[in-house]
Amino acid sequence: MCDKKQTDCTHADPPWDAPQVIPAQIRRVDNLIFRKINQFTRANGVEQATPMHGWILGYLYNHRDQPVYQRDIEREFSITRSTVTSILQLMERKGYIQRLSVTQDARLKQLVLTREGADFHEKTVLSFHQMDEYVTGLLTEEENAQLLRLLNKLREKLQ
Repeated sequence: MCDKKQTDCTHADPPWDAPQVIPAQIRRVDNLIFRKINQFTRANGVEQATPMHGWILGYLYNHRDQPVYQRDIEREFSITRSTVTSILQLMERKGYIQRLSVTQDARLKQLVLTREGADFHEKTVLSFHQMDEYVTGLLTEEENAQLLRLLNKLREKLQ
């Protein structure tokens, strides 16, 4: 124990080994993966964007043959109206989307992916594919299958 007058404090280690703390290890690997993804995206000429921008662009890209409105984004990603409004305003300023008035309801704005937004999405997907190939190349085919199986099992049990 230490007291106020002591300058050299020593604490005994606990009588057990430190846990492996799986969530902390997963977080560390996740951070390293995102750093590597950023390297691939920069190499592909993709400016830095938040994951939410990427997810929304992906949603719009995959639903480009049907009308999409702000409320669809709110529901899909479980985020508030004010948050979606801010995100969409920034995406519009960057030229990734347009918000078009709808004739039957002036309050509604249809979200339309621009060519720049589609290009951004396609380059981002290319970067993710490159990252996937890179990561899967670090392990054997059997290790990759086992890792995916275990991660899916954890995800299912934690939901």
